[in-house]
Amino acid sequence: MSAVVRMYKPGGPEVLQYESEEVAEPGTGQIRIRQQAIGVNFVDTYFRSGAFPLPTLPAVIGGEGAGVVDAVGAGVDSISVGDRVGYYFSPGAYAETRLLPATDAIPLPHDLGSEEAASLLANGLTAWGRLHRVHAVKPGEIVVVTGATGGVGSLLAPWAQHLGATVITPVASDERVEAAQALGLKHVVVAGTGQLAKEVSAAGAGADVVYDLVGRATFDEAVAALRDGGTLDLIGSASGAPDIDAAALERRRIRVTRSSTGDHLPDRATLLQASEDLFRTWREGVFGTRPIRTYPLSKIVQAHQALEAGFSEAAIVLLPDKT
Repeated sequence: MSAVVRMYKPGGPEVLQYESEEVAEPGTGQIRIRQQAIGVNFVDTYFRSGAFPLPTLPAVIGGEGAGVVDAVGAGVDSISVGDRVGYYFSPGAYAETRLLPATDAIPLPHDLGSEEAASLLANGLTAWGRLHRVHAVKPGEIVVVTGATGGVGSLLAPWAQHLGATVITPVASDERVEAAQALGLKHVVVAGTGQLAKEVSAAGAGADVVYDLVGRATFDEAVAALRDGGTLDLIGSASGAPDIDAAALERRRIRVTRSSTGDHLPDRATLLQASEDLFRTWREGVFGTRPIRTYPLSKIVQAHQALEAGFSEAAIVLLPDKT
């Protein structure tokens, strides 16, 4: 028997039920993974709450994990039993053992642990898509990243800086400045103080791109920092959806983009290339030492409570219970 977390109705963390199941042999094109670590992302709470309706219930949510292949189905010739693999968005992650389409599996390098992989892939590949597909960041450009201490932002902002951009990051308070600077970011300002406009003006004629993960709280200030003809990439809205004046943006020729990570990884070749770019950048130390907070899979309710409460900056990772 294998542990699994199911939900039978949408709601708060308490709807997540820790159970057991028999996991079938993999079918054609599938592999079976004995998971070593499972990523917990904020989007999981949207599926749990019903904000993003699930097609059927009961359901197993979660989309990110890493582990060891213990069985391979027919038609799979690029993955073998014993291989370590991860994945970034394949529903059904909250389980000790699971089936996975072989095309979703990402071979993991030997120097990347499973806990690190389960905290890195989804956010890292999201950052890759923004930096290489939405707006290809070039040396000397001015980049504004809101929410730079969050999951995606903590990878996207230092990565853009590594690519040679001047990265300016507005944070919510003086207390958040230190957290952003700990990521190696050089231009950290407090939102709502006028510092963002001054910092952007000192760097050049306006930001070439704003990667917005916060939404309403910083939106107007971030848009004002954009140069005419720049790019506004709407990634998240942690503070609520902003009021967007489409006509004003159009007059300034600002390109507004919204997209999902999958839009930038249309085939397996691109997925593998993006993963290699991510692993190389991680190996070069660009992301620093990222804290990870672990919970046993059986404590999934507490993990979701901690995630929604924002108890720490650490990534949350589930580990199968020891037996």
